[in-house]
Amino acid sequence: METSPYILAALAAAAIEGLDAVGVRPPFTETDDFVSGCVLDSRGRRWVVKSPRNVAAATMLEAEVALAPSLIEELRGGNLPFDIVRPAGFAPTREGGRAVVYPEPFGLPSAFEHLSKNSIRELARAIASIHLLSPEVISRAGLPVYSASDCRKRLVADLKEAHNASPLPMLLLRRWENALEDLSLWDFSPVVVHGDVASENFLWREKAIATVCGFGEAHVGDPATDLAPLLALGDEFFDRAKESYENTREVNLDRTTLARTQLLSELAIVRWLRFGLRTSNPEIIADARQMLEDLASEIEADPELNPGPTWNTVPGLPDTDIAAEFVPETSATAASTGEDIPVSVAEPTAPTQASPGSLDV
Repeated sequence: METSPYILAALAAAAIEGLDAVGVRPPFTETDDFVSGCVLDSRGRRWVVKSPRNVAAATMLEAEVALAPSLIEELRGGNLPFDIVRPAGFAPTREGGRAVVYPEPFGLPSAFEHLSKNSIRELARAIASIHLLSPEVISRAGLPVYSASDCRKRLVADLKEAHNASPLPMLLLRRWENALEDLSLWDFSPVVVHGDVASENFLWREKAIATVCGFGEAHVGDPATDLAPLLALGDEFFDRAKESYENTREVNLDRTTLARTQLLSELAIVRWLRFGLRTSNPEIIADARQMLEDLASEIEADPELNPGPTWNTVPGLPDTDIAAEFVPETSATAASTGEDIPVSVAEPTAPTQASPGSLDV
């Protein structure tokens, strides 16, 4: 679509009956998946217009819209300590899908690496509060509900797709294969997951999280999904986040959860690569491949992290043969999971790689 902010103003006027747009205001952002900007009306109200640029983005935006009523209900019930985006109107776009218009949310984003120790605790409490929601919040909205086994299968599918399209370093593939074969890692209780824990989705006001947005990838799944981005903050900050998270949920994160958190942190690079391949973006592809090479070199240099032969740590369960699934095919689209497990397609945040840790339990 044409990416002028004034196109967004026209969409806002079409979406909200009686809205008289008199100007546009920053921020105006444009990514491969979305165009968004702020529109000012004649009554001094500020509206955000978010318009999808492709089918995958439109699907993610509709998911966030579908979930909003349930989250508002949870907010009113005192189960969420922050506000959420409140869709107010919609307008069709020429690319298909709908632009969403909503009042400008409270707060401003802050890069995670710039957060104070107390703010890191606040961030962890916010994530924990999402994980404490009932899974029915997700199922009522028609969003995905995955079992622990489903989560594992989706990762296998993602890896297969990426490796078929652009072969991954064998050292990393073997390392991740070991973790996926260790069935003791995949025995956990799924929770409501935000799905896109990135700094732009957490808006701050007076040192507290005022609004959480970006729920387009929310689902019931692995809590480690939301914890993995925090590893890049370093050991000291992650330990503070972990303590705050455990206190809020009244749980102890066991070694299996921490191992999956490490695994998902590393697999964020694979997701970044897959996004670059999907959008035919050579810069993202090169960036992801360089991160993969750097990670492989770092692991190769540490004998304790270098993967050995695969093994099964759960007595009585048959060994799996994930390696057999990584057979190069003629094209990425030829990959088939063999399961009806959707593969993620939304635009990820460029990963900030944490130091590699052990995936052993």
